[in-house]
This record gives sequence, C-alpha cells and structure tokens, in this order.
Amino acid sequence: MPFWGFVLLAGRLAISKDLYEAAEIDGANGWQRFRFITWPGVKKLYIAATVLGSIWALGEFNSIYLMTGGGPYDATHTLGTVGLRYAFHAHDLNTGVAVVLTAIPIMIPIVFYMLQQLKKGHDA
Repeated sequence: MPFWGFVLLAGRLAISKDLYEAAEIDGANGWQRFRFITWPGVKKLYIAATVLGSIWALGEFNSIYLMTGGGPYDATHTLGTVGLRYAFHAHDLNTGVAVVLTAIPIMIPIVFYMLQQLKKGHDA
C-alpha cells in the first residue's frame, strides 16, 4: 500500500492545477474532474503500480517465510513458500518447481498488457 500511495500521490501532484481551475470555471463537478482530468493523468501509473505490485506479491517470500512459515493453518502461503515446502520439506523437487512456475502463464500476459498501455501513451 505505501508503494501505491506514493506512486498515485506523485502522479496526482504532477497534474497541473490550471486544468482543475479551468474545469471548475467550466462548471465541472467533482466526478467530472476526476473522470476527465485525474484519471487520465494517473491511469498509466495505476496500471504500472498494479502490475508491479502483483509481481512482487507473487514473488514475496522472505517476510512470509520468516514471520509465519505459511501458517497458521497454511493461510499465508505464497507460491514461493508452497514451492519451498514441496521441494525441501516434502522432498518433491519437481512439484516445488512446478508450483513456482505456475506464475509465468499468469504474469506474462499481464506484463505484455502493461507494456502495450505504456507504449500507447508514449506514441501519442
């Protein structure tokens, strides 16, 4: 959450106040200012923060392993901790690697989508 907060705050502060003043003079309400000024200004940052946050969450290992080890009752496992459990605790290396690699088909399309969105904005 701090990462998202800082990224979106920085994006919001980068939007010129003149745009908001002009919209207010034109009679735009709060929703219209958000829809036509704020959201287009932070949309790419939101996409990037979401993808990076997802990648980091799937790869999170240290905090969970050191604090809970996946417990209580296996409620806090991530792919990394489940893979470790299979590979080294259950002595099934093939299943452990397979568990960790399940993130690849999920993340590759998301990363390509993010790159397309970022490139689309760069070409304009």
